[in-house]
Amino acid sequence: MTLFFRLTALVIAISACLPVHADGILGIDGEEATSVGIYIKDLATGKVIVDYNASVALTPASVTKAVTTATALSLLGPDYHFETRVGLSGARSPRNNSLWEGDIVIVSSGDPSLDSDQFKSSRGFADSIVSRLSRMGIREITGGVAIIETMKDPGPIPQWECEDIAWPYGAGLYGFNYAGNYVRAYPNKGTTRPASGLKITVLPSPDDGSDIMRGVNAHNLTVWAPAKTRRNADWSLNVTVPDPAAVFEGVLIGKLNAAGIKTGRKLTGNDLVAGTAVYTGRSPSSAAIMRNLMKRSDNLFAEGMLRALDPAGSRSDCLKIEREFWNSHGNPTRYTIINDGSGLTRGNKISPLFLGRVLEHMIRSEHANDYLNFFPVAGVDGTLKSFLKKTRLKGKLALKTGSVSAVQSYAGYKLDWEGKPTHVVVVMVNGFFCPRASLRGAIEKFLLKTFE
Repeated sequence: MTLFFRLTALVIAISACLPVHADGILGIDGEEATSVGIYIKDLATGKVIVDYNASVALTPASVTKAVTTATALSLLGPDYHFETRVGLSGARSPRNNSLWEGDIVIVSSGDPSLDSDQFKSSRGFADSIVSRLSRMGIREITGGVAIIETMKDPGPIPQWECEDIAWPYGAGLYGFNYAGNYVRAYPNKGTTRPASGLKITVLPSPDDGSDIMRGVNAHNLTVWAPAKTRRNADWSLNVTVPDPAAVFEGVLIGKLNAAGIKTGRKLTGNDLVAGTAVYTGRSPSSAAIMRNLMKRSDNLFAEGMLRALDPAGSRSDCLKIEREFWNSHGNPTRYTIINDGSGLTRGNKISPLFLGRVLEHMIRSEHANDYLNFFPVAGVDGTLKSFLKKTRLKGKLALKTGSVSAVQSYAGYKLDWEGKPTHVVVVMVNGFFCPRASLRGAIEKFLLKTFE
């Protein structure tokens, strides 16, 4: 057989494996100018059902969280907990048993779930401190609140877009995090609840919508709003804060004073190591946090789990641990770019093949059941609640979604009728020109056709 006929036969054989439409594998408008990568593998036979640009590194968006949680689950296990310790420096006054001469000292751990409304067990951190101090018979503290934060390079990640930072989904991770690191702002009153120290400027919006902007670590918040909104004194929205520890300090002092416990100004030179323990806040388990973050696609929680890989290290140190883990398990990271744990960085680059190997490794690991339960299920819950809802694949796909401007990604598993994974599924689309709804519909049709 000549070389020409051999090559022709190879192309025909490969094409037969791919459900390619006349206008491309997904059949979307503008697909010839769109980057599409797909990887689907049968876990039972080991056969790759679809390999379409699977080795091309694409922007993953939030499917990056599937890598973050896989790494954290593998290295930390499902029962890891963040602990935030509270103590008192100094000593009780020898002349007045209800007077404590020193500070309240809080040693942070990077817990992203502290006072989060996602977990009832994480609420009421300040109330717990007040309650313990009251039981200790303390009615006055000469010092104030000292929050110790040792996290390296805290706050929003440099590669994030500035336009994201003011919104709750763009909240940066700090050594001490409080209530999602955002507050309720009332722009037309110039106030926030709780108090945050933000200076709010309201400007006319160029259209009928509203927008907000706050620089990295800046206390100046600019709000653009249409005339009707600017006339509404009670109009409000959630905005991030650059110093969640300061917000919590104000909340705690307010609750202490309300409980009849007086405080003074923060002292210096005090050390919790030589102090008196008051209370330890313990987060939900790492498995509970990761399940929640994957279902809802929570960026703050994802960054917290990444940094838990090396609490004393930098973000780069944690990413290095992640890369080394996957390299050591036969999944090379040479052609991947990962700058964060959440995928909010547009400059991240991951191939469908790399993601597919992560997914396959995890479903064959000792953590398979925990990991599988992290994923939203098609037509059932989380970010996948409306996807394939009225089709025979409802409940048959467990996928992490990812979307930012001109990016739509899915990564996870095809399930059988018992809910057990049968296939690894990764679909990534970058730079599309059609409406996002049209793209999602095309991906639904593709998956229905592939698994008919």
